[in-house]
Amino acid sequence: MTQIVKITGMKCDGCTQNVQERFSKIAGVQSVEVSLDQKQATLQTATEIDHATLAAALEGTHYTVD
Repeated sequence: MTQIVKITGMKCDGCTQNVQERFSKIAGVQSVEVSLDQKQATLQTATEIDHATLAAALEGTHYTVD
């Protein structure tokens, strides 16, 4: 399953790496590609990941899931 997640607060390549690492740790996520230009992450998942889980993965950062 493919999920597109809009993210605010990313400003550099380091930001995209941080988001990618955090989303990769979510159970059920098979792969993650983060685009700084599009301000989004594309996740390949076994099942749909809910908004609360995605938001929780970014807790403690200045990034937010829209």
